[in-house]
Amino acid sequence: MASPPRSSEARALRVDEARALRVDRLLRDLGADLRRGEAPGEAPAPSEARCATGLPEVDRLLGGGIPRGRVSEIAGPPSCGRTSLTLALLARATAAGHWAAAIDAADAFDPASAEAAGVDLARVLWVRPASPRDALRSAEHVLGAGGFALVALDLALAEPVREEHRGRKGLESVPTAAWTRLRKLTAGTDAALLVLGYRRLAGSFADLAVEMEPTRSHFARGPDWFEGLEGRIRLVRNRTGPGARTAAVRWQTAA
Repeated sequence: MASPPRSSEARALRVDEARALRVDRLLRDLGADLRRGEAPGEAPAPSEARCATGLPEVDRLLGGGIPRGRVSEIAGPPSCGRTSLTLALLARATAAGHWAAAIDAADAFDPASAEAAGVDLARVLWVRPASPRDALRSAEHVLGAGGFALVALDLALAEPVREEHRGRKGLESVPTAAWTRLRKLTAGTDAALLVLGYRRLAGSFADLAVEMEPTRSHFARGPDWFEGLEGRIRLVRNRTGPGARTAAVRWQTAA
């Protein structure tokens, strides 16, 4: 007949059981907020919580799209494809039945072009703030309301390209605390916040940042003389995966 466990062994068993119960209870409480680690040397699995562009070369570069619950930004000069990429994101999000918001401080959102690009306008909240400060405040309200998969904050015309020093006045008057609030609000939602500008504006508050540049324009004869353009997208910041990569893309005009 087996001898009963000694008192020290019994106490150790009870301690282990109690610890296992506490860990199990902690894991249940954390729920969706829990992020498990990977084994050393393994690449993290691509997150499903992303807004895809539908453009294979761009989605490969971004690891499936821009991450939801995080701040991303796109920077680049005029005619770099920044608007086309934003419309691709809006089209993909609304086609999936999601709601999106376009906070248009640049006054550049064109509903006809958006619809031609496949955006379901009935699922887009179009906000036209009077200033960059109002745009950031509008973004806070939209994120606080919830229910949006994508919030595009276009600040591109807040800084003229050829008048850099004078043009920064409007954005620099916005306190850094505003970016802190936006990042915190975004982290508490299922929305992807996308900041658009001629240069990088969110800085270290962005989890993902890309810079775009045009490389070639295509023209044809006839009334529809502009056919499209080629550009380069460079991933310069990515907290959720590898960075410092580039992709070439060609933007076609809508038929």
